[in-house]
Amino acid sequence: MDLTQLLKYQDVDAKLFSIEQKLTASPHKKKANELALLAKKAQAKSTELENEANNVLKEIDDLKVSFQQNKKSLDSLLKKDLDKLSLEEFDSLSSLKSKILNNLNSLEKMLQKSAEKINNILQEFNKTKKMYDNARLQFEDCKKKIQEETKILEPEKDKVKKELESLESTVDKRLLEEYKKRRNDNIFPVVVPLEGKNFCGRCRMELPMAAISRINDTGVITCEHCKRLVYKK
Repeated sequence: MDLTQLLKYQDVDAKLFSIEQKLTASPHKKKANELALLAKKAQAKSTELENEANNVLKEIDDLKVSFQQNKKSLDSLLKKDLDKLSLEEFDSLSSLKSKILNNLNSLEKMLQKSAEKINNILQEFNKTKKMYDNARLQFEDCKKKIQEETKILEPEKDKVKKELESLESTVDKRLLEEYKKRRNDNIFPVVVPLEGKNFCGRCRMELPMAAISRINDTGVITCEHCKRLVYKK
């Protein structure tokens, strides 16, 4: 089987493959993907910090309520006329007063710690926001560069595609179908020569002699390792 036209088709397709690689492997696209991931992480971190802040603020509100309740109890105790109290009542009152003061002291420390938590969360939030804003700015810059690259390469890509379309009618239909299946799986080159007596010209793996024996009749065989079409020069 004459593979001249198929090989010619592949030569032109190599130009298309090269353009596609430039578009997909663009350093700007890679950087944009990294920045998009960074921005996504920053957003998730911001949400996490926001939830944490809400929990701490609720904690502060609860502590304030407890503080006010204890303060109110203390104020009530301080208003009592000590002269009218028995010794037992006085001791009980003193013990309660001491307990309330301890509670107020503990609550004050807890409020201070909660305030420190809020301050740390705010600092972390500002840091995360700055990281997000910076990532967004860089992403927009990369996006602009990708668009510039695409603007240059897309016309070349269209031109090569038209050239391939004009060649399709000259290639054996069955072979072209097999070629396109592999090309769609991102296999390239699709057609490779037989190396030596029984080695694939691409992956260099040894091919079964039973398959080699068919190559003269069928024109090409499929490499069972890399799935390329192998032909004999």
